Amino acid sequence: MADTLTARLLDRRTIDKAYPLVRNIVPGMTAARWTRFVRPILVPRSPDWPRGVMTIQNVAGYILSLFAFEVRADLHESRIFYIDHIMIPDLPGRATIWASTIGAAERLAEMNGCRAIRAEFRGGSERSDRDLLTSLESSGYSLAGVRAFKRLEVTSGSGSAGDGSDGVTR
Repeated sequence: MADTLTARLLDRRTIDKAYPLVRNIVPGMTAARWTRFVRPILVPRSPDWPRGVMTIQNVAGYILSLFAFEVRADLHESRIFYIDHIMIPDLPGRATIWASTIGAAERLAEMNGCRAIRAEFRGGSERSDRDLLTSLESSGYSLAGVRAFKRLEVTSGSGSAGDGSDGVTR
């Protein structure tokens, strides 16, 4: 990949620019659902506890990867840099995109005085997730901890969470 890759924060004006990548990674995601999801993440909090969405873009401004981040208090590490919703498509040059993505996360963590980074992956054991886990391990990360997930069946009248109105096909 000959392009220079640049890390840029997503903002309210560039939410739509990220949608093609999001739709590629999360089939069935609507633009409206993506916007509803990402807007609260972009709302500033205390400067001491930042959060947002970091993108990796090529020289033409196309978003090649992204991740959501948040600085959190941690019982063991004091301040921890938490990344989630890591989206890196299966494209030629993926290793370079991955290196730029993890490099941006590590720079943000250092800038914010974090002692550790926690990366979370969602979904099943898809090939791309395994590739990303392998890349993390080769970058010096170790698999630590356990996170469990259970989808709950929604009964009628129990609210809008999970009612299918989120625009994601399951």
